Amino acid sequence: MRRFLIATSLSRFQAEPHVHAKILVGALLISNGVRQDVEVIYYLTDVKKTVKIIGGRVKRLFPDEQSAIGFLKKALVAGGQTGVVTRKGTPEREGTVMGPVSGPPCLPKPPYTYVLELEKVGFEIDCGMGLAALPPHHQVVVVNVTTDRLLSGRRTF
Repeated sequence: MRRFLIATSLSRFQAEPHVHAKILVGALLISNGVRQDVEVIYYLTDVKKTVKIIGGRVKRLFPDEQSAIGFLKKALVAGGQTGVVTRKGTPEREGTVMGPVSGPPCLPKPPYTYVLELEKVGFEIDCGMGLAALPPHHQVVVVNVTTDRLLSGRRTF
């Protein structure tokens, strides 16, 4: 299982909805459908709320930015969609916790959680992947492609 944990806030989402939508699309969608083994978890720091979007159960998520923004607005504010679980409190982090830079370098081996801190929370990172120079949505794509290659036995570089 791959988990992408995005530490953000409701106010940051309202200011930059396109960034959050691109992260969701980059993490969950693949050319022929939805990744079944991926969860995207948005932790809203200002309201202490966790919203988990489960790839194996999500419905009506499309690759265009505007519909992804609409999907996220509904998920973050109201919840109640198929494949979306909301709860109060901090998110669970399972497996190896990776981030863009912190900690010693490593390659993803499921299960893992990849952390993107759009709002600083101070999550403890086990290892880094050296992706800090990339935009957040590119980071999730690189992590997914790298993991796909590792799981299929192909070289990553």
